[in-house]
Amino acid sequence: RLNDTAPFQATEFHTDLNDLTQILPYEISESILRCKNVLREICLDIGEIPLAWSGVGSDYKRYPLCDIAKPVVTDELQHIAEYITNFGLDNRASVEGSLHRISAIRNRDRRLIGLTIRIGRYVKGSTFIISDLLHAYPDKSILFLGGPGSGKTTLIREVASVLAETKNVLIVDTSNEIGGDSDLKHECVGKARRMMVSDQSKQKDVMIECVQNHTPDVMVIDEIGRSKEVDAARTCVNRGVRLIASAHGNLE
Repeated sequence: RLNDTAPFQATEFHTDLNDLTQILPYEISESILRCKNVLREICLDIGEIPLAWSGVGSDYKRYPLCDIAKPVVTDELQHIAEYITNFGLDNRASVEGSLHRISAIRNRDRRLIGLTIRIGRYVKGSTFIISDLLHAYPDKSILFLGGPGSGKTTLIREVASVLAETKNVLIVDTSNEIGGDSDLKHECVGKARRMMVSDQSKQKDVMIECVQNHTPDVMVIDEIGRSKEVDAARTCVNRGVRLIASAHGNLE
């Protein structure tokens, strides 16, 4: 039930595309600025016209991104790759200082042939509807479930910021998707601290290290999906740490 005593807080949507538009071809940059509030993903594949996904739920749809039906060429992908951080073993990278995630598609020779750009945003005030869960039950851990692009990471960013006002919050940031791909964390996570994960397979180890070395009140993690990570999460909770996490799935 919604916390009746929590003051209403209007939501503020923040979608900063400036860093992204500077590395994209001009036609694509102009198109995404016209639909930035509903844009979710950009798909760039060699030999295909640029495509975008926008909307949510039943309004989720795909459409050509540019008015000119010009296929993507190799040089355009390489140009973008030169301006982003190095791709990790999970083929994910980012524009430094931004929340946008860029994932690579490669051929059998590991040559870049496609990019998927997930638009990152943060929404101030988005935790109002779960304020009772966050504040009235401070010892209870929370797991957010949903499909890809449903807003789990966006909500977790704001949860980390809100709880960090009064608690020692540490983020275990596996792909730097919560706090951005830079040594300086993004402003959206507020006073929360962050531990980066060099390899997705090491997420469980960083979770345990976080508890042993940095004594967090709250640990925030995006995308728990493997049995060893579940075991690590259980260990953290048993040591008195509140866990805020997300996972792909539903309750059906």
